[in-house]
Amino acid sequence: MPAARSQPRQSHGLPTTRRSAGHDDDDHPRGHPRGGDSDEEGYSTEEEEEVEEGEEDDDNEEEETSDPLASMVRAQSRIVYDVDGLEMEARFRAVAGLTSEFGVVYCRDVGGGFEFQLEERPVIHIGGGSARCSCSEFETRPDMACRHIFWLADQLYDSLTPQTPPPGLPLTKEGFSPNLPHVEDLLRNGLEELAERLEWPYLSEPNRPRSRGMSREDKVRDIISAFKDTLPEEFRPDLVERSNQPRTPEQCVVQGDLEATLFRLAVHDDNVYRSLRKAMPAGACAAIYFDKIRKRCRRILAQFDEYCRTGTLPPGVPSMEARQVAEALRRCVKQIEVNLDMRNSHGTEDAAETLVSLLLDIAARNIDAFAGSHWRAPQPGEDEDDNNLYEQLIGQANETDGFFILDALDKVPPSVLSEYVPSLVDALSKIEVNRAPAPYIIKLKNLINDVQTGQRAKRPATAEAGGSQKRTR
Repeated sequence: MPAARSQPRQSHGLPTTRRSAGHDDDDHPRGHPRGGDSDEEGYSTEEEEEVEEGEEDDDNEEEETSDPLASMVRAQSRIVYDVDGLEMEARFRAVAGLTSEFGVVYCRDVGGGFEFQLEERPVIHIGGGSARCSCSEFETRPDMACRHIFWLADQLYDSLTPQTPPPGLPLTKEGFSPNLPHVEDLLRNGLEELAERLEWPYLSEPNRPRSRGMSREDKVRDIISAFKDTLPEEFRPDLVERSNQPRTPEQCVVQGDLEATLFRLAVHDDNVYRSLRKAMPAGACAAIYFDKIRKRCRRILAQFDEYCRTGTLPPGVPSMEARQVAEALRRCVKQIEVNLDMRNSHGTEDAAETLVSLLLDIAARNIDAFAGSHWRAPQPGEDEDDNNLYEQLIGQANETDGFFILDALDKVPPSVLSEYVPSLVDALSKIEVNRAPAPYIIKLKNLINDVQTGQRAKRPATAEAGGSQKRTR
């Protein structure tokens, strides 16, 4: 969204806060009355001339301002709201909140809702389809939102909606937009993950059950393993900690084991955890994780090719037959699928690249891997499909066992997959030539269509389109 035009704004007696560092008017409060000495206003003569010229150039653009009498307000998030339908007091509150900045002392999940405490000490509770605040402004008129609720709703819309809402987003006097999902529904996707992104302190409730996402222990394991070659699922299985069983810093010390000590401290000490998270944000952890999975898949395939050529097994690997390799690749794809759910949209681009590249690789492996081998004789009862990775993973796919890679790609937003449409079409042409099962082909076609149209449609099961069959050569 383009930056708002700089222009003086009338205060109308409303309390305002200053903009954050990085803005030209940092040293001057917003809402300073127009007129008077330009030094007091924080505008130079040249700036005023630029504003007037900009206004002349934008005659057809509706004014966006912090004036409570204006119909459009550009919030700190850069979302432009239409407040024309609000009664005057609600409009005053909306403008004051949308153009202010408040710090968050903490946020947390509470029984059936969500709680936020701001630096000015008001506590906002969202739950039961509404919001309430402990400030005096809300208490005088609890039938309409206070400035704090308007501000918080704007922050949540900006952070939790996939795309910036178009200009002119309407607001109700309760502080929310009827054109967007209620913030309570948006927050159910994970307040803790949101708090990490926005660097809002999050207070956990030890006994609160988790329906999805990562526990504190999982996140610490994810952070520390990001500095190592191993995946978090495989990192130090001997380190088992529970945040609901508190330890003092002294109790976190493991003699002779700095890694275990750091793990315990990060699980039990919020300050240590936040410091580690700043050094290794959730997005970076996700990108590293999916990159490790991609490298693992490539290593498995390279080792399989070497085994087919020479019969040499990698150190510590007891077997590299096609069935074992196919199972190892299935585990990798399942790990991607699970982590797409857990990581709350972090790393989807890296996951998509890994999945699409693996799909293309397997689609091109419709061969008997041991054909012409000088060292391996066919095993009793074995046919060429038993040594064919494509056949093991795609050619014999069925809806009951799931569709290799496609089920995981279903969890990637169409907007992320859009750049991979040519690769997906290439994979489709290959598996059609190789006579993949009809349900697999249909699912891939539907996936490509969803990406091209930008949305996912609910579809009936594809089982009636046909089942898995042995290919006819």
